[in-house]
Amino acid sequence: MNLSKYRMFFFFAIIIFVLSATFLAIKFTQGYRIDFVNKTLRPTGLLVAVSNPVGAEVFVNGKLKEATNSNLALSPGEYQIGIKKSGFLPWQKKLLLKKELITETNAFLFPEIPDLKPLTFNGALQPKISPDSSRIIYIVPIPETKTSTASATLANLPGVWVMDLTDSFFPLNKEPRQIAKSLAKVRDFGSTELFWSPDSRQVLAVFKSGEKILLDAGQFNLESSLIDITSTLPSLISSWQIEAKTREQAKLRRLPIPLQEILAQNAKEISFSPDGAKITYIATASAEIPENLLPSIFSASTQKQNRQIEPGNFYVYDAKEDRNFLIPFKILSPTPSLVKKVKSPTPTPPYFSLLTTNFSPLWFPTSRHLFWAEGEKVIVCEYDGTNVTTIYSGPFEKSFVVASSGGNRLIILTKLNPSEEKVPNLFSVSLR
Repeated sequence: MNLSKYRMFFFFAIIIFVLSATFLAIKFTQGYRIDFVNKTLRPTGLLVAVSNPVGAEVFVNGKLKEATNSNLALSPGEYQIGIKKSGFLPWQKKLLLKKELITETNAFLFPEIPDLKPLTFNGALQPKISPDSSRIIYIVPIPETKTSTASATLANLPGVWVMDLTDSFFPLNKEPRQIAKSLAKVRDFGSTELFWSPDSRQVLAVFKSGEKILLDAGQFNLESSLIDITSTLPSLISSWQIEAKTREQAKLRRLPIPLQEILAQNAKEISFSPDGAKITYIATASAEIPENLLPSIFSASTQKQNRQIEPGNFYVYDAKEDRNFLIPFKILSPTPSLVKKVKSPTPTPPYFSLLTTNFSPLWFPTSRHLFWAEGEKVIVCEYDGTNVTTIYSGPFEKSFVVASSGGNRLIILTKLNPSEEKVPNLFSVSLR
């Protein structure tokens, strides 16, 4: 049999096969699948089921499909996606899958029963998180009675302390550090109010006596170096205000100009997520955020958004996807006082009010979640307002709750035994 005359046939057959295989491979990566019933290519959307921790079960419309982390090709449409893992709170969301597009779950699962661990033992007064969310400053008070030898450890010495919030596999030098010492007959920091500088490097201690001391948050401040800065305080506060405003304006300039104008005129309490891609704000007046402020991107969120903002509501704007979401957070109106206001004999300087902020939902380190205190609960939800979940339930003081930099734990202030404890302590609530 002479095969030479079939060379051209085999050549073109190979070319057609390669082109067909390439075409099918491209279509497969775009989400198309072969429909053997209708003998055609069927478009699908690709669901990337990702969870932290991994190994959770993936449910599609109530039916178990796969385990995370995995990919599922589904026909375009809306699906109820659930992700569950033993020992963790379930995650669920309605997702709209579009043909040739990838949709991710990015489910962060919180434990059902978090572990509670004490971080301080002799009390923690005035705890405040630094502007960069990396540290907490607090005061260990001078005990009313003499302490036993067992409790009089270095970690219990009265004064000002700094606690690192970073999570690390190698927790070296992560123990709380004392930066100033209280002396009963010289200077007691237990009667002060503390304020962080905008760069999280300094702490202003304001005493009831009127004395004002500036502390270096990175080292122990000797008694001989503590100087009253009352005379230079206005200029210091002014420089801090300028620095804080400059930092805020630098972040705002990354946003579309129409949105900058809306936020400047119709919003307050603006806060950026840790990755700088999202912002929270409270609307102070009605406004409408124009459509298409940014070019559309693939795999954008399909959750319902609210571009018409109303006063008093809390919102999140995603600066990558140009989407605006309403957060189900109730902003409590101040209760009018029936008592006649009396002028304080020692009024607080007006610039102090600019160093403190009202409590509102805080960004979780994932930049995809917000959390806040509601009664004796800590509530968390995703940035699009979905998956509102209680991750901690129990008593804690003054609604103080912050998260570590890696999101592995919450820090709360509480009294486990109110009848015996006069001063609350800091506790760690494990989330991993």
